[in-house]
Amino acid sequence: MARRRDVPPVARPTGARRFLEWAKNLLILALTCSAVFLALQTPMAAEVRSWMDPAGRPAQSVERQRSEAVTPCTLAVRSELGLYGLSGDVTGLTRDFGRFSALLGKALDTLGSSETIQAAQWRTLLEAPGVYCAFQGAPPLSVLGAFLGEGSGLSGSAQSLLLSWDGSRVWLAWREGKGYYRLPTQLSYEQDLKPLLEEFSPNGAAFAYTLAASDETYNTLDPYVLVSMTASQPQIYTALSPDFVRDREALEQLLSALGFQSGAASAYESGGELALNESGDRLRVGSQGQVTFHAGEEDRYPVTGEGSRITAAEAASAAWDLLNRAAGPWKGELSFVLTGLERTQAGWLVTFHGRLNGLPLTLGEEGWCAQITVEERKISDFTLTLRAYTPTGETSVVPSERLAAAALKSLPQAGGRLMLSYSDNGGGTLSALWLALD
Repeated sequence: MARRRDVPPVARPTGARRFLEWAKNLLILALTCSAVFLALQTPMAAEVRSWMDPAGRPAQSVERQRSEAVTPCTLAVRSELGLYGLSGDVTGLTRDFGRFSALLGKALDTLGSSETIQAAQWRTLLEAPGVYCAFQGAPPLSVLGAFLGEGSGLSGSAQSLLLSWDGSRVWLAWREGKGYYRLPTQLSYEQDLKPLLEEFSPNGAAFAYTLAASDETYNTLDPYVLVSMTASQPQIYTALSPDFVRDREALEQLLSALGFQSGAASAYESGGELALNESGDRLRVGSQGQVTFHAGEEDRYPVTGEGSRITAAEAASAAWDLLNRAAGPWKGELSFVLTGLERTQAGWLVTFHGRLNGLPLTLGEEGWCAQITVEERKISDFTLTLRAYTPTGETSVVPSERLAAAALKSLPQAGGRLMLSYSDNGGGTLSALWLALD
């Protein structure tokens, strides 16, 4: 019979020893969790999260930025207490429009056929509880729907948009040129619209047509110009153009933003500008912030989507993303707004104007900051003028709307369209002034 080997003695932990080990493990776990939490707050971790979750926060950020492209230059809210109106205040316009953008997006997704209405019917809706938005240009309804909500199958464009309750239903109405249109929505006044309207109190703003009843001077204005109770004191700005010809650091930064890999060393002088060819794509830059591009055979800036026929919303979205990527380092307090989409033979020509502190900016003879052509599922051409705008901390005093309206009597061809704007003709300082529009 084999003898059993003796089992060596094993030290068994006491109760105090077990408690000490348990406490050490708990401390290690707490320190590990703390380290992980701190690591997740770093920029690199945020970038990793965006890779892992492309449908998360970064996508929402892009969505929010695209709504800025259709932020109105005038917003008016009429509640049961009276009229609240705002223009020339980028913070206020962004904040107030943000409260209604989702509801407007939902209304634009309404199915049905619109009907033409008369100016008197439009005015009746304007005087009912609701929200009114006047845009700097005339964005297509399909793009407004895509940038504010799930999309829209509505045709046409809107210089101004109105969500109004007539006592029985909520209407979506819009103005395009001299035409007025409306469409019934599925929105509930009590649940959807009224709670938002009640957040606003009257501030003395009025439409020109209501003031004209007691002061005929306002008859020279477009009836729907919003007149503020207080005098405007817009900011004064300095303007500076990046010199892409002499400033190689600025040129390298631009090339990086536009995805050109060959670098500034590959650029050559051409007619006072610099030119660069890469994979058949041609880029030209100037000393006053000018940037022009023409695509070759490569798809440097592809536009994703279904089918070969590109939609207005897809074109506007792609153009918006490229413009902000290119202009980001230089625009200062400038924001861009979508002011036009024109159909071309194979796609769309997208136009963006600028805005400073909520006021429109007219740049040079053309007025716009960027025109971008989107054709055959890619951006084929663009022309940009990049300018940096910085507030001086000073404000200017401009004449009241009434005085400006009186001056319009000598400009009957303006049609009453009066707008407080900045005009940039290449100088170093900008002050706002009243412009009569054609």
